[in-house]
Amino acid sequence: MQKSDGDDGSRTPLSPSAREALDEFAPLIEENDHLSRNEAQSHLRQIGFEAELARTTLDELLNKGYLYDVRGEIRLP
Repeated sequence: MQKSDGDDGSRTPLSPSAREALDEFAPLIEENDHLSRNEAQSHLRQIGFEAELARTTLDELLNKGYLYDVRGEIRLP
């Protein structure tokens, strides 16, 4: 299995939907420094995620440490 950039093997693996979302979020966050939770969920909806999947996918990324939330701003670690 090939590891993605920045994956040192110490993090909990992601579901396919979370991996897709992280691939979408990374360039947006790098460009803008952060996304709001609403922007993140809205972006997932725009690329075809159902509302509940968008919410749970964002929660998965936050809970597993792939993203973090600082006062409502979603950032990369």
